[in-house]
Amino acid sequence: MDVKKKLENEIARKKKLIEDSENMLDQIPKHLRPNQEMALGIYKKELEILERELIKLGDKNSIDKKISNI
Repeated sequence: MDVKKKLENEIARKKKLIEDSENMLDQIPKHLRPNQEMALGIYKKELEILERELIKLGDKNSIDKKISNI
């Protein structure tokens, strides 16, 4: 499996995890909610990083294609 596909799969997994966590947040006891919100924030930051890496990879691939066409 190539790197792009792995990143896409991981992004999809993180999005599902974030969605499920947000849906379950109301069911979590109040004394545990701050910890869950902190974990949710970490997941969102990880998702942003993965999405940026995917964009960088796409930019790199387009540059490589332009160079190979010269």
